[in-house]
Amino acid sequence: MLVIRPWLQGENRSVVSITVEKLEAVKSRLKDLSEAINGLAHSANDGYIGCYVDDWYRHLDYRVSNVGNTITLAKCREHCKGYKYTGLQYGTYCLCGNTLENKKYPKVKESDCNMPCAVEPNRMCGGGYRNSIYLVKP
Repeated sequence: MLVIRPWLQGENRSVVSITVEKLEAVKSRLKDLSEAINGLAHSANDGYIGCYVDDWYRHLDYRVSNVGNTITLAKCREHCKGYKYTGLQYGTYCLCGNTLENKKYPKVKESDCNMPCAVEPNRMCGGGYRNSIYLVKP
C-alpha cells in the first residue's frame, strides 16, 4: 500500500491511501482513454479504421505484398487502388481488400499495432498478425 502524507499540520492534515492495484487500474484506464482519443484524431485525418487481428488466411487477402523498409501509407494506397481497404502489417507488408470480417478478425487495442513504419516512424505499420487498416480513399 502506498501512503501519501501531505506536509500540512494540525486538523487539516489528511492521509490518502492508494493500493498499487488501484494505481495500475487508473493507469490502464488512462492508457485506454488516450488510445481512444488518438484513434479518433488519427481516423479524422487519414482514413484510419483501426488495428485488427489477422491470421495465415488473411483478413485482407488481395494483393499481399512485402514492400520492405520503404513502406508508406501512400505506397500501400497506390498498391491497393480499386479496393476499399489497405492494411499495413509487420512493418513491411501491404494488404488489400473490400470487406472487414469483424467476427473472425476483430478490432483490437491500438497497442497491438506496435511496429512503426520505417519511413513514417510516427505511423504504426501493424504488428505480428495485426493490421493497421485504412481506407484506400480517405
